[in-house]
Amino acid sequence: MKTAILTVTQGGKQLGLQIKKQLPQAQLYVLPKFHHEDYEKEAVLPIEPDLKAVVKKIFSQVDYLIFIMAAGIVVRCIAPYIKHKSQDPGVLVMDEKGQHVISLLSGHMGGANEFTLKIAAIVGGNPVITTASDVQNTMAVDTLAQRLNCRLKDWQMAKKITAAIVNNEKIGVYSEIPINIELPSQYHLVKNLADLSHEPYGIYIGNKDVEDLKENWLQLYPQNLVLGIGCRKDTTKEVLLTEIKTALQKIEKSIESIKKITTVDIKAEEKGLKETAIALEVPLEIFSREKLLEIETLFDSSPFVKETIGVGAVSEPCAYLGSQGGKMLLKKQKNQGVTISIAENNDL
Repeated sequence: MKTAILTVTQGGKQLGLQIKKQLPQAQLYVLPKFHHEDYEKEAVLPIEPDLKAVVKKIFSQVDYLIFIMAAGIVVRCIAPYIKHKSQDPGVLVMDEKGQHVISLLSGHMGGANEFTLKIAAIVGGNPVITTASDVQNTMAVDTLAQRLNCRLKDWQMAKKITAAIVNNEKIGVYSEIPINIELPSQYHLVKNLADLSHEPYGIYIGNKDVEDLKENWLQLYPQNLVLGIGCRKDTTKEVLLTEIKTALQKIEKSIESIKKITTVDIKAEEKGLKETAIALEVPLEIFSREKLLEIETLFDSSPFVKETIGVGAVSEPCAYLGSQGGKMLLKKQKNQGVTISIAENNDL
């Protein structure tokens, strides 16, 4: 969790140092006149050349920004860099005495609301949270997605459903994964996907690729599909994406539910694999051949692959390891020099 604290007064600097004691990894920025060289080892840096330049540099690099200064200054500084609630960092504003800690931006997806409570507890201040769902002790759809580790794609429908929740309307929910959190009364679980048709709004939580999703439904995609991939040298991103989509179609699963791509160490520097992971916005996890050898007997082994790289199988054992021993949904698919296996993650 990367956190930056920015302040422009002597009192703000003292409060920033107080917060830093509880968040030692946080980076504190102070005006040059309040900065001393011995601060460098304590992750305290001068605001140079000015506040706007520092904000521009770090806005997309951190998870949280804490501004100890007037809210108006903060709004003007961050305005050019705000993109979307799914991308923006959580932004907090507080006065230099720590009396009020305000969740200003990305309260839900960015975690600013929860972080506001944490910082307010550190400084003994009053947490100020203004999002309607939190004020009414309900749960916004984006918060639900975050708590269940799901991807949310249709933000307009999410906004409509959250508005309905705030107005105390009932929302039907059908989930194919365990819901291990307490849901507010506005959400009620139904037994079948078809039952959502009887609801004003419905939320489907699952990794199936539903083609006939109703216009008043929202799908939340659990991040629980792990892809194990082996490929020929210099296989392109375009080929890999085509084969991934084909593999997912075979098991009727959505590309939005991919949690990560896994492969063997000898393929760690394959440009196509790296670019594919970036395109899908998922991590690329690498397993050593020694690790694969430990479980190689669980899977069909190829003598040719064994002689070539030292292990007899790549995609299946990688998917298995990456999913914590999860259920194998697609054992092995080969085409265009690409081998793909898909497992359902076992740690939801």
